[in-house]
Amino acid sequence: MANVVPSKLKVAELRKELSKRKLPTDGRRNELVERLKAALEEADEETQPEAEAETGAAAENEADDQIDLLPVDEQQDMALEPAGETAQQVDEQPAEQMEVENVEAENERKRRHDETDVAMSNEQDEAGVMDAVFIKNLERPLTKYRIREVLEKFGTVDDVWLNSIKTRGYASFGTAEQAEAACGKLNGMQFPPEHGRVLESGLITRKRMKELIEEEEARSDEVHTIDLIAAPHDGGSCGVALRSKQDKGPAKRQKTGEARGQAAAAESAESASMLVAAAAGAAQSQKNSQEPVQDELPKQAEVGGELRHTKTEPQISYRLLTDAEVAAKKSH
Repeated sequence: MANVVPSKLKVAELRKELSKRKLPTDGRRNELVERLKAALEEADEETQPEAEAETGAAAENEADDQIDLLPVDEQQDMALEPAGETAQQVDEQPAEQMEVENVEAENERKRRHDETDVAMSNEQDEAGVMDAVFIKNLERPLTKYRIREVLEKFGTVDDVWLNSIKTRGYASFGTAEQAEAACGKLNGMQFPPEHGRVLESGLITRKRMKELIEEEEARSDEVHTIDLIAAPHDGGSCGVALRSKQDKGPAKRQKTGEARGQAAAAESAESASMLVAAAAGAAQSQKNSQEPVQDELPKQAEVGGELRHTKTEPQISYRLLTDAEVAAKKSH
């Protein structure tokens, strides 16, 4: 039990140790580590009285042996001394001192392990170790347990995180090789196979994964409007960044503006063409309506008589008969 160091164990090993102690095995790696540490400390507290009793018995036996080696007169003097004081000096004081030393040693051990973990993580980040992945286009219904099951086929999964609507997630692996294998398989996979979309996946560092998760949690109210898109490889971004779906970058905004301008210009040109066609049609209609009247005017002028028009609509043109025409009609 003393050889078990939770901070050095992998997730699978942590769960195995917790299962032996009939403790819950769910949660992130740091939660599993703390849970196992607490169990080990509790077990140490339970076994400590037995160790103290054994230490006291050994000290008492050693004292008896020392008394047997003394001359007879000194043995008699020792026998006359109060036994309680001797027991307290030999047993109680060393036990208290041992307890303090044990606590200090345990704290020092924890501090060193924590410093080692931090140093290893920093070294990996500085070296650009890509031992984590991002996953896009996930679809409900989906649970963290199910996605972990898929990821564990490629190696030891240290941590898994999903956003609140289960469309995007991140995972860290025990090694960069495991993360690379998972990324290669996930990218282009349809998941869930029954109804899911095609996944997009990429490699990132643990540090970048932590930064993205913190940003996701800080912008949880924008979960429906933000997306993980390609970005310049600077400042440890690993080539990805969270952006609003409306904000597609300066270049895309410019293209969008140009497209809108072209569409507006085409629409204006089309409208102008329609207006010109409408005006031409109206002019032709007016010309056609006027042409019969113009054709009749010369004929009516040839016949003679005054041409008049009615005041009501539609307007009707008529001609007064000449005196000769009136006399001719009367003769009939």
